[in-house]
Amino acid sequence: MPSQRFYTTIRKPSLQYAWTGQRKAVVNSNRIERAGVSLWRQVGDVLAEDIANGTFTAGERLPSSESLAARFSVNRHTVLKAIAHLESEGFLRIERARGAYAVVNPIELRLGARSWFEQNLRDGNRTPSRKLIAMERVRASLETATALQIKPGSPVLFVTLLGEADGFPVNYNYNYFPLKRMPGLEEAFRDIGKEPTEDFSFGKIFKSIGVKDFRRKTIRIRARPPSREEAMHLKMPISAYILLTEVVQVDSKDIPVVYAETCYSAGRVSLLLDI
Repeated sequence: MPSQRFYTTIRKPSLQYAWTGQRKAVVNSNRIERAGVSLWRQVGDVLAEDIANGTFTAGERLPSSESLAARFSVNRHTVLKAIAHLESEGFLRIERARGAYAVVNPIELRLGARSWFEQNLRDGNRTPSRKLIAMERVRASLETATALQIKPGSPVLFVTLLGEADGFPVNYNYNYFPLKRMPGLEEAFRDIGKEPTEDFSFGKIFKSIGVKDFRRKTIRIRARPPSREEAMHLKMPISAYILLTEVVQVDSKDIPVVYAETCYSAGRVSLLLDI
């Protein structure tokens, strides 16, 4: 479960998320020197960073395994293992007898008053799913209380979700719900279970507890490095950047029902604001 410390400091990111002293490999580095981390994984991390930052563009063929082995001063089998891993994570596609190609197809997500993650993906012929990562009761910080228009220290339900498209992670989502306004919410989330489900939507959750209409009222977008937990769940290099949206959603009476902070891998997602 996430700690209250993380909950209260999420808006004050530090560069320690990107550089911890253990990570020495950098984007486009020809040297691999992270102690305690397998060589193939280090090679894969650097190549993933090359894809994320545009060094390799969409559909571009990567150099041969021999060239990459020479670049990183490792053997060819190490490079092939890294490439196979990147293919399994969606960064590359491999064509027999032709080589490996970068996969850079940003998913366009519309952010408007009533445009939602699941419908965005279905409109793009992708299959959405959500996974409940964690759920706990916490006390509202001043920041969260201000967003939800409740008193600091009031009980809120802190729910962490992972959103996927065709089984590949797209966003990592922190949600804060005012419990006194939303009785039955814990049970509704508990019914989802811990396995990824294509049947999830906030609309269904809210309707099950009597909230028939809701919309986004405010959206703030910024960029920062991911935490290790975020990078792990989003399957992205920790030195790449995330886009973070901070959203307040309200019901038909303009009363806040959720304050949400959502992390997206910046290289995989394009956010379009509907205004």
